[in-house]
Amino acid sequence: MLTALARRSGAVLSAVTRPPDDRSRTRSELSAALERADLVIVSDGISIGPHDHVKQAAAGLSVAEVFWGVALQPGWPTWLGERSGKLVLAVPGNPVSAVVAFTLFAGPALAALQCRAPERAHDSEAVLGLAVRRHASREQALRVRLERRHARTVAHLNGPQGSHLLSSLPGADALALIPPGEGELEAGAPVALEPLAR
Repeated sequence: MLTALARRSGAVLSAVTRPPDDRSRTRSELSAALERADLVIVSDGISIGPHDHVKQAAAGLSVAEVFWGVALQPGWPTWLGERSGKLVLAVPGNPVSAVVAFTLFAGPALAALQCRAPERAHDSEAVLGLAVRRHASREQALRVRLERRHARTVAHLNGPQGSHLLSSLPGADALALIPPGEGELEAGAPVALEPLAR
């Protein structure tokens, strides 16, 4: 899925590998990728479990951490590192989290590397079609369908929003970004939109 998204974003892929959850293999594959690519995208192995080796492997290769962890649901364990102008972006292994992180981080990075602005396929703002419960401390990236109604764009949830549910992606037009807070964000409230990577 990430391979297809990268190609559709204009990337020329040098290699796609699937190393096992092994510290030395992760380091050797990451080292080889840094020799070949301007942007290395890693999926999984970036959280806090015993088999999450990406951060340690990157540190051993002098990749400087830019950030780890974003106040985002889904996608909080996203990590970015840099070495000599080359970027390493590690996104979560959960499929929806990976697509959200690709949309918000890898897509814009690939556009910048190609000296072009990220594409905008629709309005940058919509109103919610129904109330949604907010996360207390994280921005939510909800997969939504867009509808034009009475000269405004309305965002409707595209099914259940669990990070493991791929069914929220087909048919979705955009990510609606719900700011953190208590309680619900009411129907009709304005929300920012990001075009969903396809």
